[in-house]
Amino acid sequence: MHVPSNKRGLGAGLATVLLLAGVAAFAGGGSAAADPNTTSAVSAGPAGFTQAVPAGQPSQYNQPLERCANGVNYPISGANPVLSEPATTQFASNVGLSEYVTFSGNQYYGNWQFVFTNTTSQVLSTDCAVLVFRAPSGSDNHGYTATVQYGHPQQDYLEVPRGDGTSYYIARIDFHDVPLAQRQVGPGQSFSYSLGGAPNSAITLAQMRDSLKFTADLDLKANQALVQHYGTNRLTN
Repeated sequence: MHVPSNKRGLGAGLATVLLLAGVAAFAGGGSAAADPNTTSAVSAGPAGFTQAVPAGQPSQYNQPLERCANGVNYPISGANPVLSEPATTQFASNVGLSEYVTFSGNQYYGNWQFVFTNTTSQVLSTDCAVLVFRAPSGSDNHGYTATVQYGHPQQDYLEVPRGDGTSYYIARIDFHDVPLAQRQVGPGQSFSYSLGGAPNSAITLAQMRDSLKFTADLDLKANQALVQHYGTNRLTN
């Protein structure tokens, strides 16, 4: 089962299977859209894309397959640049995805899930992908899950408070020690990014959904420029 993680790191259970009720119906525009704790789905990104295939085997840390296996903190001085960048108000992605957000919990604490579905006819590797989004401040539980019940992800992660009860969150999903196939999401398959915390009326589920920008690593450069730009921290596993 999915084991929650905190800001000190991610447990191995993050790679467990995600079986959300209504995922398939939602991707197809089913009745789940009427649920007040679930947004409608939106889509972004091109129908086709080219993604370089990394060489190497699991645990060969000098090979491209393990390019995000190890990481360090990238502290920056002064205000984080995300605070001065134009806000994303419409879901954006460099690969074809649909996305919706769901919430479970109460007025004191709950969990949000950004649920993505690969809408292309190609296999997508989510290794080294970067997510930037806005959500209630103070998340203490976050992680990645997929319909494939394998994998060993960790994160480069940062929360940047805006001062209005919400924060920007930057996360790079980093796999290690598993084959390429266990880092991939096939056509029609889903994966999610989750976080927990106290709800805040300063932002709605739809605004959370529309604030997200997803950047897949297409060129094996690991989105390194993004994590250094935002000054992320590497979480222990």
